[in-house]
Amino acid sequence: VARALRDHGSFLQVVIRGFLPGSLICHGDVVFQHPAPTSLEVLEALVLSVGPNKALAGSDFQVDPYSLAVGEDTLEPPLPEPGFPQYGVAIMVACGLCIITAPVVLLVCLSTKRLSWRDVAVLWDRRDPEAGTQTLEMDNQGFW
Repeated sequence: VARALRDHGSFLQVVIRGFLPGSLICHGDVVFQHPAPTSLEVLEALVLSVGPNKALAGSDFQVDPYSLAVGEDTLEPPLPEPGFPQYGVAIMVACGLCIITAPVVLLVCLSTKRLSWRDVAVLWDRRDPEAGTQTLEMDNQGFW
């Protein structure tokens, strides 16, 4: 912390008051000469000292910049960007496969004569087979 704030003109020292169990969580005081920076300026200096590998001011301590708090000021994490739902991708893949598969199956059936164009025409031709047929009824049943 002292290494991160040493470039500030009025910085004097850091006093660590205690450590909490678990991760490295500490409470302390940062002492400045008058005029002291605001807590937001101190937080900004600490956040800017966190490198790309999350090391605080070039030390071996890796910190999450969103876990830093100076007084009541904290850094708000960015809102996650809304992404495309996974079920949407699954539906698109399934529909794409159906669009590709249906013509292929139709072409295979037509090329192997399993379902020729004549058979398709017969399926669509739904005329009554008894249309135009005349029936003859006889009254004398014994003549037959």
